[in-house]
Amino acid sequence: MLALDKKKISTKLIGFWEDAGGQLWLDMKRGSEEKKLVIGYGWLEDVWESAQEYYMDNEGWSEKKFDNYWENGGEDKEIDEYIATTVDNYDDDSTWEELNW
Repeated sequence: MLALDKKKISTKLIGFWEDAGGQLWLDMKRGSEEKKLVIGYGWLEDVWESAQEYYMDNEGWSEKKFDNYWENGGEDKEIDEYIATTVDNYDDDSTWEELNW
């Protein structure tokens, strides 16, 4: 039986920032290759709407409870989760190759 020495290569977040136009830029690395992903204007509104829908519809939160959560650390938590999920989406060879531009 042939033993394959395959190391698991994973995609890592190197950095991120929001530009003056409101676009989110993610710098990612997979192995020795680095790529950028630009998420268009309105991404933060999408994060807010998704979180609000989840907590109000699935957890039964009131709008006041959600607003309090968002203003007291929830925004940062939801942004971190959004970025982590996006990076995880590019954690295989086929989706990573989609980033060629």
